[in-house]
Amino acid sequence: MEVGGVVVQGWGKAAADVGGGGFLTCSSLLSEHFLLQEKSECHYTNGMQRVRYLKRLIWGQQEICYYDSDLGFSVARTELGRPIAEYWNSKEQFLIGQSRRRCVFCVWAPLPRCLSLTHTVKPRVKISTLKAESSHRPSLLVCSATGFYPSEIATKWFKNGQEETAGVVSRELLHNGDWTFQIQVTLETKPRWGDVYTCQVEHISLQTPITMQWVAQPDSGKSKMFIGIGGFVLGLSFMVLGLLVYQKNKKAAADRPLFPRPPRLGWQKS
Repeated sequence: MEVGGVVVQGWGKAAADVGGGGFLTCSSLLSEHFLLQEKSECHYTNGMQRVRYLKRLIWGQQEICYYDSDLGFSVARTELGRPIAEYWNSKEQFLIGQSRRRCVFCVWAPLPRCLSLTHTVKPRVKISTLKAESSHRPSLLVCSATGFYPSEIATKWFKNGQEETAGVVSRELLHNGDWTFQIQVTLETKPRWGDVYTCQVEHISLQTPITMQWVAQPDSGKSKMFIGIGGFVLGLSFMVLGLLVYQKNKKAAADRPLFPRPPRLGWQKS
């Protein structure tokens, strides 16, 4: 989709503004009679999920160089366009200006927000749980990645180091109102105490994948039951031990005479 174009015509030696606020003298590159066209194009993939901006420089009917927002720099198509592409790439203000043009021509978002989306935005990742209503049904683990751009993202679930594929029941990509995206990947599973679940997220904005872990804890209801049983057994053990000590002391007291015999004196005969 072409949304803008500039045509520069001239005779003899001339200077043509080819973007970025800098002037490039074309007299040394072009013949006396030339038609120099600058075209700005927007290319959309999957609706607005990926927006690509192209600035094309055409001499006569041949493209000699272009700027590509996906690459972030300019590329020469012919030897004639090579010094122009090198000139564009040497000007930081030109590259910034093309980022602004991408926003103005293609994205139509507020400029500060749009400029933040010129390259990439890192996702924020978290894990949440949805407990099953019945103990016989599996629980749901939800890995959420939010606020990332562009939309291409890879999210995987691992259980104790092994990738889980069969249990992934939903994978929903949503478009935010600020040109970022979010995705939720839900895993259906029956976690056991000590199982380690890992959500791994790969995105073009990340040098290394983001990993988040969730460790299965013992069921609270069963834990309370086990604690109650343990407390009952411990209390019963102390009670039995106390009864045994009591019975032993009682038997020892029964064997002793009520009035102890006085000790014999040396002059008394037996």
